[in-house]
Amino acid sequence: MKKKQVSHAIIVSVVLSFVIAVFHTIHASELTPLAQIAQGMERQNVSIDKWTLHAKQNMSLNEKEFYKKVQRLKSEYRQYKWALAQEDSIVKAIGTYTDKKNHTSFKLQLVTTLKKHNPTSYLLYEQMSLETPISWNDTYEQFERQALGIFQEKVVIFTCLNGHLDDNMNIVLQKKANQLLNEFQARSVEHVVEPSFVSISAYTDEWKESIMTSKHKMNLQIALRSAGMGGKHIVTVGTPIVTTEY
Repeated sequence: MKKKQVSHAIIVSVVLSFVIAVFHTIHASELTPLAQIAQGMERQNVSIDKWTLHAKQNMSLNEKEFYKKVQRLKSEYRQYKWALAQEDSIVKAIGTYTDKKNHTSFKLQLVTTLKKHNPTSYLLYEQMSLETPISWNDTYEQFERQALGIFQEKVVIFTCLNGHLDDNMNIVLQKKANQLLNEFQARSVEHVVEPSFVSISAYTDEWKESIMTSKHKMNLQIALRSAGMGGKHIVTVGTPIVTTEY
């Protein structure tokens, strides 16, 4: 009788573990990259200081087309404060807007090189905040919708979160980087390890978007930097690559 009870308990335990694993997998699949990174960092005791979302669309505009595009952007996004800047043959139209209620800043930037032949142009849309949003998922999905409206096509969204670890914690940078890798079920494809700095380029099946390194696909970058005795350990995590300074 006791053997049957033990066997039954083991079966129930195994089934329960399987159900929990499936639940976590389904839950993770419903999360956006922004939410997944935020939750992964928080589980590793990283305090989030800033998050950034941005998207970019390459285009080819001559000078006349550039200024026509600028006027259209100014007309469509009147809440933005616009300014023109030129340095050598590069011209930028920069629009900025701050949502004071949600402590979030927005930037639209149209850039072109004033060349007669093969001018290079791009449109950049960025959202940044130092505050934690009410919902990471809703924030990302709203950015997706706004980016689609701006670019009129689906583009790659670059997600980046910056944070820090308590300076009182005894941190081994490479060990913490590997723990963060495990949070996203990622495998390293390239890495740089120095006494006070670690950077890992990795790939995870969690996200569809990826870019190519010289040899491998990657869609996750993790960087940790130690500020020395008494300083904070800076942590940066991004997908598909970190585009800010770290």
